[in-house]
Amino acid sequence: MKPFPRAILILALCGPLASCDIMRENKLLITTHVQSEEIVHPNEIMKLPIGGREMTFRKVPEFSQRSISGFEPFPAEDGQSYGVLLQLDTKGRNALELASRMSHGMVMLTMVNALPIDMVELDQPITDGRFTIWRGLSKETVDKMDKFYPRIKYMKSSSRWMDMLPSTHTEKLNSRRVAKEAEAAEAKAKRDKERGVIRPAPKTKDIPLEGFKLPGT
Repeated sequence: MKPFPRAILILALCGPLASCDIMRENKLLITTHVQSEEIVHPNEIMKLPIGGREMTFRKVPEFSQRSISGFEPFPAEDGQSYGVLLQLDTKGRNALELASRMSHGMVMLTMVNALPIDMVELDQPITDGRFTIWRGLSKETVDKMDKFYPRIKYMKSSSRWMDMLPSTHTEKLNSRRVAKEAEAAEAKAKRDKERGVIRPAPKTKDIPLEGFKLPGT
């Protein structure tokens, strides 16, 4: 998955973008759209002027913000915006893998609230469910994402017995809660260290060893 040079990402906003069915007021909407051929029905595509030429993309997204399980922001190379690494749930991961295989060599466009912000070239299959938006996100957008999704580094499996990404709404809410608790604990430990505060280790219940036997013995 290769990012496009910044010079090519001169995206002119046009009528079809503002009237897209996916636009919703006061909601953070993240969608990805694969480049399409001209033979597709006009109602299923949108045409955008990019880098001095018109490009065509499918209106129906390959995945949206509903498939995001976690994210990790980073400063973009332009020095003015942010990029994010997205971790998709099972449904999003399968959709991304299928799109990257079926549309090899094509372009995938990312839109935030129906505005195009970034493009990547699908140069190889993406099988791990991780998708990068390299640029174009504001600090405000990253802050909004923090309200809905956990940071990847704090994520834990949604299963006690196997490595499993949160996929349902409830699992994602729990994942965000656990991640926020871990993030807060890390921040508190860092503050304590800076202040020279040493806190006692948590106590565990004493288990008398005398007379203790393993089950079945």
